[in-house]
Amino acid sequence: MPHHLPLIIAAAVGWAACLTGIAWLASDWLGRALSIAETVLLGGMLGVAVAVIVQARLQRQRRKLDDMRDSALW
Repeated sequence: MPHHLPLIIAAAVGWAACLTGIAWLASDWLGRALSIAETVLLGGMLGVAVAVIVQARLQRQRRKLDDMRDSALW
C-alpha cells in the first residue's frame, strides 16, 4: 500500500465535502437543485482555484528556500 494513499483519501473526502457544501449553498441561494453539469463545472472551478493556490504556495516556498541557500553561500 503506497504511503500517500491516506492523504489521497483524505483529500478526496475533503473535496467531496466541499462540493456538497457549495452545492447545498448554491441550491439554497438559487431555490433549486443544481444540475449535474453545474456541479461538474463547480468542481472544475474549485479544482482550478485549488491548483493556483497550491502552485503559488509551492513557488513561494521554493523561492524562500533558494534565498536561504543563497544567503548561506555568501
